Amino acid sequence: ASEFRRVFEEQNFGLPLREAMLNLARRIPLPDVSFLVTAILVQKETGGNLAEILDKTTIVIRERFRLRGQLRVYTAQGRLTGWILVALPFFLFGVMTFLNPSYELVLIKDPTGQKLVYAGLIMMVVGVLVIRKVIDIKV
Repeated sequence: ASEFRRVFEEQNFGLPLREAMLNLARRIPLPDVSFLVTAILVQKETGGNLAEILDKTTIVIRERFRLRGQLRVYTAQGRLTGWILVALPFFLFGVMTFLNPSYELVLIKDPTGQKLVYAGLIMMVVGVLVIRKVIDIKV
């Protein structure tokens, strides 16, 4: 409400509606606000029913929120898989160290084992980045 009050005050001080609305979009850099500002400015220039345009804009914004929620649910399996794949090697390393401590010493003390550990860590990081890229869907 305070931002719309600021738009109103900017207009009262003589700033054109277009500039006041563009300032609003700059102050609140969200796609939904930009969409609202664009809808209002297009309506002002072309004419038409502002209430109907605002109603349709509201429907679009609500639909975007609903879609974001659905995408979050649909990508939950990918996120869980990522966490499991990251945690599993460390968990198994701990279990193997507990059951047979000499078995894991090769990875720690031998230079080839250290290189394998580093390569595994690098591949894990790459895998996490790939999983994040796959489940990151822009709405």
